[in-house]
Amino acid sequence: MTSFQRLTQLRQEMLKENIDAFIVPKADEHQGEYVAPDSERLLWLTNFNGSAGFAIILLDKAGLFVDGRYTLQAAHQVDTSCFEIVPIAEVSGPTWLTRHLKPGAKLAYDPWLTTEREIQNYEKVLESHNINFLPLKKNLVDLIWADRPMKPSQPVYIHPLEFAGQDFREKLTTIADDLKKKHASAGVITMTESVGWLFNIRGNDYDFIPTTSAYAIVYDTGKADIFIDEQKVSNEVHQYFDAFVTIKPFATFEKTLQNLGHLKERVIIDPLTAPVQSIYTVEKAGGKVLRCVEPTTQLKACKNIAELEGMRRTHIRDGVALTTFLHWISQEGPKGNIDELQAAAKILEYRQKFPEFKMPSFSTISGTGPNGAIVHYRANPETNRKIAPNDIYLIDSGGHYIDGSTDVTRTIAIGETTQEQRDRFTRVLKGHIALATSIFPQGTSGSQLDILARHALWQIGLDYAHSTSHGVGAVLNIHEGPQRISSVPNHVSLKPGMILSNEPGYYKEGAYGIRIENLIIVQSLNIPGAEKAMLGFETITFAPIDFKLIELALLTDPEIKWLNDYHQEVYEKLSPLLEIEVREWLKEITRPLKS
Repeated sequence: MTSFQRLTQLRQEMLKENIDAFIVPKADEHQGEYVAPDSERLLWLTNFNGSAGFAIILLDKAGLFVDGRYTLQAAHQVDTSCFEIVPIAEVSGPTWLTRHLKPGAKLAYDPWLTTEREIQNYEKVLESHNINFLPLKKNLVDLIWADRPMKPSQPVYIHPLEFAGQDFREKLTTIADDLKKKHASAGVITMTESVGWLFNIRGNDYDFIPTTSAYAIVYDTGKADIFIDEQKVSNEVHQYFDAFVTIKPFATFEKTLQNLGHLKERVIIDPLTAPVQSIYTVEKAGGKVLRCVEPTTQLKACKNIAELEGMRRTHIRDGVALTTFLHWISQEGPKGNIDELQAAAKILEYRQKFPEFKMPSFSTISGTGPNGAIVHYRANPETNRKIAPNDIYLIDSGGHYIDGSTDVTRTIAIGETTQEQRDRFTRVLKGHIALATSIFPQGTSGSQLDILARHALWQIGLDYAHSTSHGVGAVLNIHEGPQRISSVPNHVSLKPGMILSNEPGYYKEGAYGIRIENLIIVQSLNIPGAEKAMLGFETITFAPIDFKLIELALLTDPEIKWLNDYHQEVYEKLSPLLEIEVREWLKEITRPLKS
């Protein structure tokens, strides 16, 4: 069916339910970044496949709301005769609704696909306009999605303790102690990566995150229930959980919450990540919901020694794969025979040569020329371009290995460069170096550091429309909270063991894109005479940065020293593992720059 036909069917269901508007988010019941094919309702309805966004369907119009990463992509993918593309930074969903709905109108949502914080954002605006906001017991898209895929049922497997670094029973004890301090009898965990981290299990229900669809409830006794499709759980996993974890059918989660409510228990639920239906269920049954950050969030963010060592090992392997790819593209790119999809397949091929490799950590961004200016571009047969001589080519890719995860971006000159391109690239590099070398007191948040990465661009009136950094999970979600470095206010303090990306960029629409990304670990610093506990970053990504795009005169002596030292470390760590031809090439392109 076309978008018009699907919208027509959806509006017929809306009329049956006597509602005037319906929200279709990019979400499933876990509120994670990735959703399985059976939950791709927004994609099915709109043809938009970005990682974030939502649609609001009215009886006579529809809006697709996306952030700055996706405005160009959405315009290419979506039938704009059916959907208005709305930049969410300019017009919020609630504001748009007040412009198009009359007082007394009814707006509906699926409470399993929506958080309480999202509900509150709508209610603040809509109540003053007398617009009703109502939960539905059934999702209207599901009623018309005739060829909907089956739910994934891949088996769960155990993440080895040597890589996890801490037994799940110890984690349960830590959370139970925290529950007691908060006078709560239970804590609800709904995100798949949180369940995976807590129990040291992994799965293959999603394309780019090695987790399984499951909920969990942890009790102040140190025991837990896990709600999962039981056919995923082998006898080995049953025995592994022993008497500490009770495996229950996924469908019994709501009933268990009701029982906690009937017992008048105090239950911790995160209003930012949990489906609002979980809160409704406990409270309607008589329980007390404590709205707190989900119990695993801070614990998961600060990696232990085993996780950090695994991430460091992983980045050496990944650096070998990426450097081999960069050598290949330097040879093949100028010939004009390689396209974006072939390049994306080649980097995957090099990663797959390592037996430790599991899966890509996200969909590779392989964009040349104007496609590189689309921040979260995905090459497909319709948009696929040849990598042409004198193009700027951007590749953002990563992988999950048995012991760690990677996310790295390199921007490559295919042939000659212009002075403008070198200027922009060097300003991005200056921001990257400024962040990598920053020293800051304990208690500093990522928002306080963001200006360092943008400063050189701001000096000539330029900027970029995405966060400078996101948190990173260890063999979990490559985009992990709560830490990040962004111009958007974020009060989470950076702590030792947290891993983040360092990825400033610049994008000239219709021409080229530039981004330089490494992963960094927050570490404690011993500074003689310091009056405060100070922190800094350890860079753990190792791959060359393209000299051809550097305007040397824009770099200071300390910046040149950083780049020379970084390239020396790249060569020392990777050269023993590279084939001779690639090793010789790497030696040449990591030679010291002179000021």
